[in-house]
Amino acid sequence: MTNRLALTLPALSFAALLAAALSGCGDGHTPRLSNLRLDGQAPDSPLVLLLSFDFVDEDGDLADGVLDTFLNSSPTSAGPLPLLPIFIGSDVEPGASQGHLEFVLELSFADPPPSSGSSFTMGTRATDGGDNTSTTQELRLKLEY
Repeated sequence: MTNRLALTLPALSFAALLAAALSGCGDGHTPRLSNLRLDGQAPDSPLVLLLSFDFVDEDGDLADGVLDTFLNSSPTSAGPLPLLPIFIGSDVEPGASQGHLEFVLELSFADPPPSSGSSFTMGTRATDGGDNTSTTQELRLKLEY
């Protein structure tokens, strides 16, 4: 069951963007993610986060892969998100070797929900069509209500 907390955009703010290095090793196959950021919240639900990141994937098969999301290093209940719809929704050509992708993630917390002032880490990692996986990009978020 998803808990709906009364939050506002200023209340759910990232406390610090962790300086995650560009992922991948520049081998021409492994995707690299950077600049994971919180762009806002859905107007009708403060637990729906609007997120984005930049990518480089030299062999252009990232759209054939998946995006994994994490809360405090544990996989979210969203499971792997297919990247093709994220490419299409971000107006990025599926064969692109670099670009900016936007995605939506609805938070869900166990009962009882975390207390006001609690911080957590939101992370994302991409696996391309060739099964090459980026390192995880993370940002720190704080709940206040």
